[in-house]
Amino acid sequence: MTKRCVEIVTYHVHNAEEADRHVAAARRLAEALPGFGGWVPLSGGEALTARADIVVWESHEAAKAAAEIVAAGPDFAEFRASIRDFGAMGHYGAPAGGVASIQAGEGVEIGRFRLRDGIDEDTMRRAHAAMIAGHLSHQRGWRGQRLIRLQDGSFIDLAFADTQTTAQTICNSWAGQPDCDAFLALIEPESMEFGSVIG
Repeated sequence: MTKRCVEIVTYHVHNAEEADRHVAAARRLAEALPGFGGWVPLSGGEALTARADIVVWESHEAAKAAAEIVAAGPDFAEFRASIRDFGAMGHYGAPAGGVASIQAGEGVEIGRFRLRDGIDEDTMRRAHAAMIAGHLSHQRGWRGQRLIRLQDGSFIDLAFADTQTTAQTICNSWAGQPDCDAFLALIEPESMEFGSVIG
């Protein structure tokens, strides 16, 4: 599997009040670029004009290709013009579970389950990681996945996607996938719900 790439960019903008509008427009444009996997805009560090963007790409190659478009493409001209000083850009490997940006409007799937008799947590976690690496992380719109252990011994599989519809589509793609079937063989599903992030 090609390892996902996390791009971190720091900069200062000319006008703090207008910056959010420019970055929101740039994010919408970036969503159409090949390999886009999410964008988390950060603002207001030590100065009101300070900005940092965390952008996830399917691969380092996708990140590099997108950087060239953002740096020179006409669609991103207003975004570039809003930047006063460019700080730095770095590319890093994403964690195995992806980077769940959890932005408003994105989708979430909440699946609660218990382990089947005789199955230990380590075995389940290895199967869960294999399912992410072998199938889920390759699905368009997938943002990230997290496992949560509850006090009663049950678990929640928390999956993020670009929209609620995508979250449902990815869930429906499990059928017949060997890595997904291997995980499902270890658990007793209890419930599954879908929703959208609202804030």
